[in-house]
Amino acid sequence: MKQTFTGKIRLIILLVFLITLIQGLVVLNLVGGIQNDDLVKNVQNIVLIAIFLQFLLLVSLFFYIPVFMRKSFSEIHNVLNEIAKGRYNLEIDMEYFKKHTDKEIYSIFLSIQKMLQAVYRFDKLKKAKIVEHHNRINALLKLAQEGIMILDLKGNIVYMNELCAQVFPSIVEKSNLVDSNLPPVLEKNLKKYVITVLDKKSKQDPVQFFIADLKRHVTLDSAIVRDDEGKATGAVISVRNIQIEKKQKKQKDEDKVSEKSSE
Repeated sequence: MKQTFTGKIRLIILLVFLITLIQGLVVLNLVGGIQNDDLVKNVQNIVLIAIFLQFLLLVSLFFYIPVFMRKSFSEIHNVLNEIAKGRYNLEIDMEYFKKHTDKEIYSIFLSIQKMLQAVYRFDKLKKAKIVEHHNRINALLKLAQEGIMILDLKGNIVYMNELCAQVFPSIVEKSNLVDSNLPPVLEKNLKKYVITVLDKKSKQDPVQFFIADLKRHVTLDSAIVRDDEGKATGAVISVRNIQIEKKQKKQKDEDKVSEKSSE
């Protein structure tokens, strides 16, 4: 099993103490042959005291180093935990760490700060691009010559363009189409078609049905929305052949306005 950094430091401390102990025993053994008893006792006392003091020092280091390492890296862990939560605009008190931490620990915080600045710039640019593409898609859907509905797999209407909302006022954006009570013609055709698409999680063949209010047949078509792993996350439903009626209605309104002005 691979030894941890703290374990390695403790092993080095034990080895240093062991060498010191062996050195002390050798010195004591050498002075044992000296005839001067006072000198022998003085040397023995000095060696024993030195060994005892080194023992106390090494024991202190044995427990202090892990505590020091844990305290130093706890600040790094706290910063990394905040970053893991998505807080890329985190402000790090570099002056505090410069004064109260070792040079090596401070260099780590400098690297983290540089990384945060790069990530924050990238995240800001990414959000700007997402908003830009979102607005482009919205503009395209508004200009589309057909009704568009985007749903998740539960049947919640994520988006519905203006044309679809105008032609089908009983369908409300952000509501659940599957649970909604719709007019019979929509229940029998549109709702049934959507449920089939969502249940099978696959594109279905286009279907036509007649709407009396529009006095024409409309065509339903579908596409599946998938994530980066290819799993279905929703569907896009298009309703074609409803723009014509809108144009005719607009022409009728313009005719009415012109008639009133002529009167």
